[in-house]
Amino acid sequence: MRILVVQTTRMGDVIQTSPLVQQIRDKHPEAHISLMVRRMGKAVAERHPAVNEVIEYDEDEMFLHLRSGDSDRLLKAYALADARIRRLRDAGFDLAYNVTNSIASAMLLKLAGIPKVIGAHLSDDWQFLLRGPWTTYFFTSVFSREYNDLNLCDIFRLFEADAPPCRRLVFKSDKDDLDFANNVFDQCGIREGDFVACMQLGASEAGKRWPEAHFARLAQLLLAQYGAKILLLGVAEEAPLGEVFAHHAPGLGIPLYGKTTIAQAVALLRRANVLITNDTGTMHLAAAADCPIVLVSVGSVHYRETGPYGEGHCALEMRRYTLGQAAPATGDAQEQIQPEHALRAVETVIAARRGEALPLWSESAEFANLDAHITRFAPDGCLRFYPLIRRMLSERDFMRIAYRAMWLDHLGDGRDARREHESIRAILDCYDMPPAETLREWRKRLGGAFRELAAIAQRGVRQTEALLEALRRGETGRAKRLVAELMALDEEARIFGEINAACRPLVLIARFERDNLEGMDPTVLARSTRDIYRACYARTRMVEEKIQVIAGMRCKDDKDKKDKKDSEDGTENCAKDN
Repeated sequence: MRILVVQTTRMGDVIQTSPLVQQIRDKHPEAHISLMVRRMGKAVAERHPAVNEVIEYDEDEMFLHLRSGDSDRLLKAYALADARIRRLRDAGFDLAYNVTNSIASAMLLKLAGIPKVIGAHLSDDWQFLLRGPWTTYFFTSVFSREYNDLNLCDIFRLFEADAPPCRRLVFKSDKDDLDFANNVFDQCGIREGDFVACMQLGASEAGKRWPEAHFARLAQLLLAQYGAKILLLGVAEEAPLGEVFAHHAPGLGIPLYGKTTIAQAVALLRRANVLITNDTGTMHLAAAADCPIVLVSVGSVHYRETGPYGEGHCALEMRRYTLGQAAPATGDAQEQIQPEHALRAVETVIAARRGEALPLWSESAEFANLDAHITRFAPDGCLRFYPLIRRMLSERDFMRIAYRAMWLDHLGDGRDARREHESIRAILDCYDMPPAETLREWRKRLGGAFRELAAIAQRGVRQTEALLEALRRGETGRAKRLVAELMALDEEARIFGEINAACRPLVLIARFERDNLEGMDPTVLARSTRDIYRACYARTRMVEEKIQVIAGMRCKDDKDKKDKKDSEDGTENCAKDN
């Protein structure tokens, strides 16, 4: 069997795809697995032991020819595209996983004639569509990020759920890489047992960078507390950031900009005690190297989706009241996260690595409006960011927990009620609970909204069944009227989702599925539409169920606590009477 995995986005995305590749290998131990990546991801792809072949995807030259407007160069662009298609077609792939989810990648796989594609693809009538339940979830989760509680690595690996789970990033270091790291340490005077802190000052966007002055101040704190040696990692173009760092902390950082390959950087991270970083590809390399990570999440970063994969990492972020914004409502998040906050995070990941009690975080003035989370794999099997600073559970937190439980139940391979309840309890125990009347109000109002949406979906099922009957009987006029009614129902659902934000993710995913129907046969389209309404109904009722479960668990806890207190008070009174 020949399998192709397509991941032609950034280097960090390639390493985040490594658990999926490992699961494919575990399911198909004898298969020939090829991984198609851009040049920037090639060094990562080549270090995955499950990959037999790395195919480099470079479309830049082709698009430059296309944009030229010159007829000869247009022919060259065609020749390049034809060569790439022929290479894939001649390879005789039986199965492809398209994790890129772009129209270009879907078209490439369609033209290559690969018989089975999971992920973005083109239908027989050349319409863009997404195959696989987790593919659709990945593509639509960006519209409702405030309710997504699943890491991208878990979403990618669930593209192949029928395999032993791989809950680690995969990158194999060789002897030359490790020798390089040892030589760097020797040259820098770093001895066995020294505390080594790596820092990544750069990021893909300026708005995602924590200030260099804050990194420098943190380095001074690490020197004072741990006698730390500071290594500054990054590409050559990031050297000016190191110069600003040096201005604030002269002679403290050891600049390695442009002096390491990706594999050599991973080897250095394997020997480091911690990486403090912005949201970067280096962060994912550190996770693959099993190096504890402190992520300073600023700008348009969603750490639950793209944060470090693995246990014992910490993410810091100023509290956001509206997701999708690059900063909180007031102040500058880049400046508000202080070096002292990051130092506490370093202490936390070091304690977690040693199996020690974590430092105490409290919602005091010191951590006002700060969110700090540590990563662990939840009982449900997926990574979760657990709060380190106790605060009151909000309605958005409540719904995020409900949505996570629903998706893992709905798209998974069967519900495990015990594990689900353990997962819910583990995350709820990290929050202070709102008053009982607030939970009852959420339960009633949110449950009612989802029941209304379920009724809309149920009407859609009935109308599409009526449409199928009209098509079977050849009643063209009635079929047209039913199609118009379905279009009106879709608009009703859209407006309902706008009014009821908690329901919006389900409305969006159903609408997306409708827009990606495959084929031209009206009967096939009607059956597919009916299945979409059925799925929407099932998801809606499941979210309502999770709402009842979560609220019920807390109400039961409150009752148990009250009963225990009443019992203790009664015992105490009896003792006094005696």
